[in-house]
Amino acid sequence: MSFTQEKETNLHTGPNGTICDGCDKHCKFGIYYFYRNEPHFLSDWFCPTIDGQPIKQYKGPNAQIIDASRIEPCRFDEGPKTAIQQAIELAHEIVKYCDNYKIK
Repeated sequence: MSFTQEKETNLHTGPNGTICDGCDKHCKFGIYYFYRNEPHFLSDWFCPTIDGQPIKQYKGPNAQIIDASRIEPCRFDEGPKTAIQQAIELAHEIVKYCDNYKIK
């Protein structure tokens, strides 16, 4: 069958799209803040969380290691995309590589 969304089985229906629907576990997406020591300064960073687990790196296509950490764009959640929005969007991409994620 061609593309359909009648059953809405692959929509992230949790509050603000923060719950994975790739399997029966329904992991919650979130954000984890940490400090990363960059040359000459200490800066605020964040990474997505999946089921409470911070994901600083993950394996992508062909087992390539991908850095999931990002520098905090703004301290007061201003600007085009907030850190939490970026973390949730990245979590949506990362869960597709989960062993439990089922492509429907």
